[in-house]
Amino acid sequence: MITRNHLASGEKIKIAVTGVRGVPATWGGVEHHCENLYSRLSEMGYDVTIYARSYYVPEGITHYKGLTIKRLPTLNFKYSDALLHTFFSVIRIIFTKQDIVHIHGIGPCFFSWIPRVFRPRMKVFFTCHGLDWQRKKWPKWASMLIYLGELSAILFAQYRVVVSQELQKYFAAKHGIKTCYIPNGIKPIPAREPDRIKLQWDLSSRRYFLCVGRLVPEKRMEDVIVAYLLKPRNCRLVIVGDNAAAGQYMNDLISLAGKSPAVIFTGYQFGAVLEELLSNARAFFTASELEGLPITLLEALSFGVICATSDIGPHQEVTNTLPGLSFPVGDIQAISNCMDRVEAMTDSELDGFKREAVALVTRHFSWDAVCGEHDRLYRESLGK
Repeated sequence: MITRNHLASGEKIKIAVTGVRGVPATWGGVEHHCENLYSRLSEMGYDVTIYARSYYVPEGITHYKGLTIKRLPTLNFKYSDALLHTFFSVIRIIFTKQDIVHIHGIGPCFFSWIPRVFRPRMKVFFTCHGLDWQRKKWPKWASMLIYLGELSAILFAQYRVVVSQELQKYFAAKHGIKTCYIPNGIKPIPAREPDRIKLQWDLSSRRYFLCVGRLVPEKRMEDVIVAYLLKPRNCRLVIVGDNAAAGQYMNDLISLAGKSPAVIFTGYQFGAVLEELLSNARAFFTASELEGLPITLLEALSFGVICATSDIGPHQEVTNTLPGLSFPVGDIQAISNCMDRVEAMTDSELDGFKREAVALVTRHFSWDAVCGEHDRLYRESLGK
């Protein structure tokens, strides 16, 4: 159990965190990961500084949940955002007295050599949340640059963390290196009644399918839409998410849905509204072809929602002990069949899945366990 006095007096470990957009987290799985992880480590006695991007964190926020927030400028442009900000951050960090620099994301790790060269006593950590160079949004030159970040992580990071067993297998097979598997955690949240969502979109409990995520091509939201429109349904389809950098893809999804009133695009949602959407969905669908360990899937399971997922490794390692539904990537008919099965389920069957799902995430995806593993690694790196 996490305690405020976990670190003895005079033993405070200083950590600088970069590669992330920042905290407080609004949108982005990595940002929520960092907020939950480092706020808990702060309670344990760690001194944590988050290097945030100026467009993401409002001006004036310098401390949050025990964390020090350093806002730095960057160009909010998809080809330069992460790399420029990480470069500025790392240059700042090497002039501080941090014990550890922890870089999140493959691309940002391109600069992991800087602290190794100029501050050799500073330990360098890297967390891989996904193989970003494989994402369809990147042109070939950008993918190559991000892949160089992966190679830099292998050469210069002393401790390498991955959030899924699939990623652990990848690094072992591709690069012949060992990594430390520490999954994302999830914080149990009480279910909410469908108050706001009833008023805004006329949604009722267990009367809609739900998709949540960034609207980018590798999420394959179009597969879910096409499958949904194959035949009349009793449930509506609600798609939650946005991505300004992929505006054309979002426009394509809206065009694909046509003028069907049964398909609802809510845009980006968080907080109470997202909790209502997750609490009351009949089923959660994710058709992704590429993931690290999707926090949205863990969130859906934490609310006890039955999940229909594409059969990629990161999905299967989460749901393989649950009586959920799986389909091959890109198989429209299989997705449609999953929708048929979910609509035919009784409330008793849905309630049974809910009990198993909540027990699973409580047992295997606890933030206390995630923090404990990071605490162990940080101490090990410093010989404490």
